[in-house]
Amino acid sequence: MTRALAAYREIAVVLGAGLRRDGTPNPSTLARADAAASLKDRPGLAYIVSGSHGNGPRPAKTEAAFMAERLAQHGVDPARIFLEDESRDTLSNAAFVAERYLKDLEPRPLVIVTSPFHLARSVATFRLVLGPAWPLSGHAAAPGPNDDAHAANEDLFLARTRARLEGLAPGDVARIARHVRDTLAAFVSDDPPA
Repeated sequence: MTRALAAYREIAVVLGAGLRRDGTPNPSTLARADAAASLKDRPGLAYIVSGSHGNGPRPAKTEAAFMAERLAQHGVDPARIFLEDESRDTLSNAAFVAERYLKDLEPRPLVIVTSPFHLARSVATFRLVLGPAWPLSGHAAAPGPNDDAHAANEDLFLARTRARLEGLAPGDVARIARHVRDTLAAFVSDDPPA
């Protein structure tokens, strides 16, 4: 898969935003896919859709699968879409995308597609995982109904991310991904939502 991705000059990483209790994507997940689809006319752009789910048991269909379908509905060629469907939070989005797809590629422009409130933290998190060699930018989706409430916690979440990565060098993708996988259960739960 990395070989197929290597043919693209630019990569958009689309971050999931959760699923509803019935297993369908929430509006922010769809808005992020819609925002990513607006980039489809950029020549040489591939997509990595990233996300399994947040808290609760693994769903029958992941955020990444829903976003891949949505991109295809908007006319994005499925051959340009790559899935990372293990991650359950922003740090694991970055670590598992890097581990599965980016670690063996020459750095190239990476566009992080997410909600406006989440953009700065997401770009900072990818930089902490990938290091300075990767040119990073952000592309904001339409705001969601609860963005103001979510935005109030972004500085705290970024501080927690930095603490989780303490002692790990940016760009050491194998060690970071292993550490994130080993500690993920402390940050997300497999228990069904109340």
